[in-house]
Amino acid sequence: MAGTVADGPKVAVARCPRIWSDETGVDPQVLAEVIDHAMMWFVGADSAEKAWRSLFGSDERIGLKPNGLGGIELSTSEALSAYVVDRLTGIGVKRENIIAWEQNAGFIANCGIPVDEPPWGIQAVITGDALGQRVTHGTVDQRLTSVVTDRVDAIVNLPILKDHAMSGVTLSMKNHYGTVEAPSALHGNFRDHLADLASVPAIRDKTRLILCDMTHCVVDGGPMGSPHFFPGAIMVASDMAAHDALGTAILEEERKERNMPSLAQVGKPPTFLAAAQERGVGIADLAEVNAKLLEYA
Repeated sequence: MAGTVADGPKVAVARCPRIWSDETGVDPQVLAEVIDHAMMWFVGADSAEKAWRSLFGSDERIGLKPNGLGGIELSTSEALSAYVVDRLTGIGVKRENIIAWEQNAGFIANCGIPVDEPPWGIQAVITGDALGQRVTHGTVDQRLTSVVTDRVDAIVNLPILKDHAMSGVTLSMKNHYGTVEAPSALHGNFRDHLADLASVPAIRDKTRLILCDMTHCVVDGGPMGSPHFFPGAIMVASDMAAHDALGTAILEEERKERNMPSLAQVGKPPTFLAAAQERGVGIADLAEVNAKLLEYA
């Protein structure tokens, strides 16, 4: 793992081979145990409950942003969202104060959260059905979902580790293309569009936790398709730039292991990472990140 700076932003990759199996997919119990341990390291607590209490208040409204663009096989696992809801309600957050949102009904259903019958007593919202104020910020001139601008106090970002045919990778920052009215308008100049979107105060300042689903991933041919890389892991962070930089490094290492060219060599370097650091989103230089690999049998 790159980076061991003690006072840098923390990013943990918690890995366990028992999280995923080809027969049954994600094991919810193993997933919960692994994330609990990672959360304890992440915040420096001696219990998972204390870790969650240190990040969220029981009276807060919490938004969950899964990623369902890749289809059922390549979307944020239902088990991960269920885990988050369980831990939030366990510290007293009301179920009706938890709101999941995605770009459209199909995407959020792919994550196991159908908008017409959301599970666990939470709310489910489609971005276009609940648009808030227009935000002009750098190259971004869009209406965002009111979930982000007005209805939640904190965001839990639940991306997938995937490569992307145009931006290089799609992780926590690009997951917010499902937060805006017209994501197609932000294709092209990914360096500035992604960095500017991530630095919108309603997104940057409300991002409290990132839990990246690394149970089933793609390192080439993304952002859609069938998963072919199964790390059996979850990445825990709160700094979007540090999270995406480490995720990119993991993806690049896997490409190297498969004798594949780097993202830069195929013409899609993730230049938005350095731009995000320039805009104050976080730290993208892995030499300044406190990264840790937690492995469990």
